[in-house]
Amino acid sequence: MSLLYVSELNYSIKQNSIILDFSLEIRDGEIVAILGESGSGKSTLLRLIAALEQPNSGALLLDNERIIPPAEKLISGHGQIKLVRQDFGLFPNVSLRENISYELRFYEDSYRNERVDKLLKLSGLKAVSNRLPREVSGGEQQRAVIARALADEPRLLLLDEPFSHLDLLNKIRLKTEVLATIREEKSGCIFVTHEVNDAFGIADKMVVIKEGKTLQTGTPVEIYERPKSVYTAQLTGLCNILSNTEVKVLKSDTAEPESVFMIRPEWLIEHPKGISGIIKTIIFSGHFYQYEVELKGVLLKWLSFKLFLVNDEVKLSVNKFWQIN
Repeated sequence: MSLLYVSELNYSIKQNSIILDFSLEIRDGEIVAILGESGSGKSTLLRLIAALEQPNSGALLLDNERIIPPAEKLISGHGQIKLVRQDFGLFPNVSLRENISYELRFYEDSYRNERVDKLLKLSGLKAVSNRLPREVSGGEQQRAVIARALADEPRLLLLDEPFSHLDLLNKIRLKTEVLATIREEKSGCIFVTHEVNDAFGIADKMVVIKEGKTLQTGTPVEIYERPKSVYTAQLTGLCNILSNTEVKVLKSDTAEPESVFMIRPEWLIEHPKGISGIIKTIIFSGHFYQYEVELKGVLLKWLSFKLFLVNDEVKLSVNKFWQIN
């Protein structure tokens, strides 16, 4: 049985469609990333699932029971679905521990203290639990918000751009701790982001949307290696988009004239029997170099750990092609 079932969800404002026929199914402990550029409807989608916005049509089920929309309730929302917004929303004048504990204020003291202790440990906040929100880092505040949302054991956690405020070090740490916490709690989780690297390493499933419409759903590996559109290919990482004519220069067997192909930069392999190319540009990217290489008049992005100079000659073989259409 699915934890969450969404079928053909639609939402519009006047004549402006925001969400179009969105469908999704997730299981216990599964983490789903919804990826799209700004304005694609990601945050609205979370609010619809959380029963904070009224859909025009479609089905929403949690544990096989209908999620009652706002129009049919005095108070919008769902008790077993927690939405964490981009603004932290912590009480400023009480400690992190008290912020988390507040969600359990109607429970017995012994359970409340035990539960808060567990969440502080899981989220790595035990050492700073007695500090006020303004006395800790942005990453620690974000972890406290997530721990508070998990306090009364919701079935589904919704995160709106959870890593957007963080530097790289805190982002890596938070991703690891969020993943461990959700796995431990066996909650389902959906988070939205416009940054694909936020999804890699944490999401079991990825949904790419554009202007409210689902373009592709699959594992991160499937979507990265086998995108169904140029938009998805470019949104999910560096890529070379080539016409059939350009591909014909690099290999003999080609498809229909209107076909479009993708080559990820890492699919280009240095090989002594490869095609001779000339280095045109160099970008230092930390642990690797990003090059633009001209192969038989075709300009391609290529990644390598080795340092070359502009106008150096390299021999490259294309390890893989993906035909988008």
